[in-house]
Amino acid sequence: MKNIIPATLMVAAMTAAAQNSVTGYLDTAYGRKPQIMAERHTGSLRSAMSPAEQHPTRDAGIYTLHEVMERSHARDAATTGNGWEWFPSTPQHFAPYLDSLFVPGNTCIQPCDVVPHDAISTTAQHIKSRLSRIGMQYSLTLSANYTGINPHSRGGRNDFAATNNSFSGTWYLLKKSDNSQGLFLSIEADWGHGFNFNENRSSAQKTIGSLSNPQGSLRGGNGVFIPHLALGYSAFDGKWVGMVGTIDTSSYLDQNIYSANWNGNLMNGAFNLNPCLPLEWANWGYLSAWQPNRNFYAMYATTGCNGSINHNPFKSISSNAWVHLAELGWISDDVLGMGEGTYRLQHTITRYKGETGYGIAFNIQQQLGHGSPMGFFSRCGFMDTHAATVSNVRAAATAGLVLQAPFSSSGWGSQSNNDQLAFGFLWERAATSPYEHKDEYGLELSAVVQLTPTFFLQPDVQYIFNPVNQTDHSGEFIFQVQGVFRF
Repeated sequence: MKNIIPATLMVAAMTAAAQNSVTGYLDTAYGRKPQIMAERHTGSLRSAMSPAEQHPTRDAGIYTLHEVMERSHARDAATTGNGWEWFPSTPQHFAPYLDSLFVPGNTCIQPCDVVPHDAISTTAQHIKSRLSRIGMQYSLTLSANYTGINPHSRGGRNDFAATNNSFSGTWYLLKKSDNSQGLFLSIEADWGHGFNFNENRSSAQKTIGSLSNPQGSLRGGNGVFIPHLALGYSAFDGKWVGMVGTIDTSSYLDQNIYSANWNGNLMNGAFNLNPCLPLEWANWGYLSAWQPNRNFYAMYATTGCNGSINHNPFKSISSNAWVHLAELGWISDDVLGMGEGTYRLQHTITRYKGETGYGIAFNIQQQLGHGSPMGFFSRCGFMDTHAATVSNVRAAATAGLVLQAPFSSSGWGSQSNNDQLAFGFLWERAATSPYEHKDEYGLELSAVVQLTPTFFLQPDVQYIFNPVNQTDHSGEFIFQVQGVFRF
């Protein structure tokens, strides 16, 4: 009679084998060059979890590489059967580009040679590791920002200091044992506080009368607010995702690996998202994403556009205040010999104040050479008269160059962490008068210097030409510096 190994022993053996096959902690290196971290950088990680438990950080806007996804799926091979698992420690499968949007990862440690590990980073990693064991993965940003304007404007505030904080998380509630489908809850919460000023009524944007927002980091002014709380479902081995609830469309559409976040990328809000697209948040809506293969994806979102923060979204539902957004993306490992590139086409139909409008936009990210740390990005868009009333921007174009670590052999920028240098140009055209200048232009130079595995400093300088509502003179310098803890 043949010996039959009990199923529990078989699963335990397979789990042990999967864990033993994983050696070292993975650094995703901006999503392009995953590599095993040097031991001197892993102190905080080693105290919090084993390499086999690691879900490396994802980078939205670029598809997750096979090596990174395999790290997260290393334990999945030990799970068999057709049952369901509540609060799983590993998320269900997602297609590569969708994975970068719907899987935050459970790793907050980034390699750093200045302070390789510290108590704050270690504590943050412990919390993050433990919550991921019951299905919760998240990104938490705590920052302090100072902004100064020169030359000083008359009658307006010129110095601003504020805290700016954001939490975004995905709680995997239920998944099938074969990882082909699952249910999750997605949430975002933002809060901040201006020191001696109210962010709702006072900002650098209001002082200089600009159409663009130089302080893209401002998240507060109304206590803690929740712009996104939605239930999601993935199916077909992660090739399709649907979501319903109060949705922040900007968390999923119009992503760009080089410029999409106020903490670590260019800080003017015009560089974080396309200024003329109606990327609404805090409104009831629906989102669908589909990626049939590695090189193509499609997304569609439809939401209201008149909701109020922290109010019942159902009370704001109206067919006369609704937007539709579609995005088609093409991804290539090599575009004309330059390296990885992603090209996005976006189209919107809006219904606002009884009028229907249309618009089109483009989003480009392109690596400038195989293995190069240099990249180019651009967003541009054009709205008709009715669609432009949602964002008050008729047309816009932004472009920039970004140098991402590692871009040196030693010192600043030598590690694949948050270090980067970025330069950008923006143009926006106002949708409605009155205005002093119809077209506004801007330049921004920003640098990121990482000091610990979870903390970096970011100095930033901008110059805004022809602020649309500025009458005194043609331009302003905006100087900023922020310190950011990112867990």
